[in-house]
Amino acid sequence: MNRSMIRNWGLSSVLLIIVSGCATSDIPDKTAKVEPQRPVLIVKPVEYKKEVTQISAPTSSSKVIYGKASFYANMFQGRKTASGQIFDQGKLTAAHRTLPFGTRVKVTNTSNHKSVIVTINDRGPFIRGRMIDLSSSAFKAIGNPRTGVLNVTMEILK
Repeated sequence: MNRSMIRNWGLSSVLLIIVSGCATSDIPDKTAKVEPQRPVLIVKPVEYKKEVTQISAPTSSSKVIYGKASFYANMFQGRKTASGQIFDQGKLTAAHRTLPFGTRVKVTNTSNHKSVIVTINDRGPFIRGRMIDLSSSAFKAIGNPRTGVLNVTMEILK
């Protein structure tokens, strides 16, 4: 036998082994198949109590809160506030993180004792250490805008 015949027989044998490894058997699985049973769920009726919680601003007898006030940048003029109103620098409005929209607040500058009453219509300020953001007209009513930030007291009216 020459070399090419031996090589052909060897390759044929290897191919036959590889192809036979790909075959599947029809021997049935000896393990019994068990259909899963449906789980039984026992439900006890639950009573729900419908409680209505109304958030309201504290009365005028509420305490005075000390903090810092800043004012809105001009770029917010004409934009929509969190309450849905269009922001107007000329109106006496303010932003507070938690007070309900429509709450009226008396803001007093602690250095000159000038006060302004504003209505909360937005959320903010989002700068650490600031308590309230005023519209520029509200800020001008109690202090000089050049200062940027004022020490104020805040009293919730309604």
